[in-house]
Amino acid sequence: MPSEIFTGYTLTKVKNQIKKGVSAAVVYRDQDTSGLAIKLTKTGASWYYSTRDANLQIAPFSHFGLDDLPMLRELVVKIRKEAKKGNPIDTLVKSFAAGYSVQDAGHLHDVATGTGVVWEVARDLYLEWCGRNRNPDTARGYKSALGATPGLQGDFAPIHGKPIASILTRDLAQIRDNIVSRCTERAIEEQQARGDRGSKKDVVAGIRQADFTVSALKAAFKHFVNKKQFNLDRNPAADLSKCLERATEIAGKDKFRALTQIEIGALWEALESCPNETVRGVLKLQLLTGQRRTTPTIALQSAFQFDSGHYECVWGLEDKSHHWRKLPLPPMAASIAKHALRMAVNNPASVHLFPKQRPKKTGDDMAGHINVRTVSDKIEEMRKPGGIFELMPFNVSTHDLRKAFVSIVGPKMSRFTLRGRPMDSEEVTMITHKNEGRESVAQLVYDKNSYLDVKLEILTWWQEYVMEGHQMYLASQQMKKAA
Repeated sequence: MPSEIFTGYTLTKVKNQIKKGVSAAVVYRDQDTSGLAIKLTKTGASWYYSTRDANLQIAPFSHFGLDDLPMLRELVVKIRKEAKKGNPIDTLVKSFAAGYSVQDAGHLHDVATGTGVVWEVARDLYLEWCGRNRNPDTARGYKSALGATPGLQGDFAPIHGKPIASILTRDLAQIRDNIVSRCTERAIEEQQARGDRGSKKDVVAGIRQADFTVSALKAAFKHFVNKKQFNLDRNPAADLSKCLERATEIAGKDKFRALTQIEIGALWEALESCPNETVRGVLKLQLLTGQRRTTPTIALQSAFQFDSGHYECVWGLEDKSHHWRKLPLPPMAASIAKHALRMAVNNPASVHLFPKQRPKKTGDDMAGHINVRTVSDKIEEMRKPGGIFELMPFNVSTHDLRKAFVSIVGPKMSRFTLRGRPMDSEEVTMITHKNEGRESVAQLVYDKNSYLDVKLEILTWWQEYVMEGHQMYLASQQMKKAA
């Protein structure tokens, strides 16, 4: 068995022997890298990993040339290390032979041996972690943004089935661009179908979706790098940017405005006739307090304390970072909470103010809260033909209830005083965002909180504004009937 340092001369010699043919097997061994060999037989020649313990074909001799020698030697070193660990090396060899680099073949080998994971597995593990450690809205949004739901699955083609260690920044950038391209194509198709210039709503929505996906990818890969189980030592999302494209024209700036007072009144009227009492309570409480959709949906019964001092009801809210704030509820919101609490006794298994309405599966203990999707569906129904938001220039969602509160109350904050000074518009966050401490602090006697009085004043003013809007809407309907 000849042994020499493989060079161009060795490869030429083998080629000549292939042309002439050999009567018996000949094996050349590389003195540079133990285990790399070329084996000639009557039927041809192949590259081999050959040792006392193994004799494994890597690929036909013709697949690699002189320039590939460094890569072949790197592969053999990798095979030798893995074999020494007792790991099966079939995937490593087959992947390399299929055209993968030594590095990528190694990543596929890691997946096969359980020390690495492909994108879909890593993503699902991350989403499971988010479900336990992040706000439900955040976890739900990330599930969609990371392609775990049908909407974006096709956009994630560049990394389908790919080990996360093999994913490059350009792969993630392609996902971002796929989202924008898909939405742009859809806008063009709709424009052609209508025969007009159309709007750039879908393009703008695509850019926003792509940017959200970028944020979700950054969060996911930061998690992967910081968790030992993913065996990842670099972050391909670190240099990933949001969309470079920006819509040069946005048709109808009113598409990004807040609801007007009469539109809020129309919403209240629609909620009055909502047959689902639980959904009606959730949306009314959200509207009257300016909170996120999820906040009243998942609220616990124990979070509402009644007849504390001169406050009819105080609601303790936990935010996305597990901080707390307290809201004294105005009369109408307090009555909604009281009624919901009375109704909640019909489902003693649940500790939520708005309990689950139907079992998800056989044997469900019904201990959860009403489905968030059920709440959103009610607003989406209002956008359908015959609904109060049918003719709106934008798709009204539950987020618009919160947006209306911030947009309208913010500029009015100067009419309220705190410790003798007029308040700034930014201080509206004391209702919607501001934290007052973690749970241990929040459980102290809260009726001494100097902010509660002004919070109640703000929320009472907002309640009156909503009710005025309701009266305006009813009056407008009467005028239409009279006409």
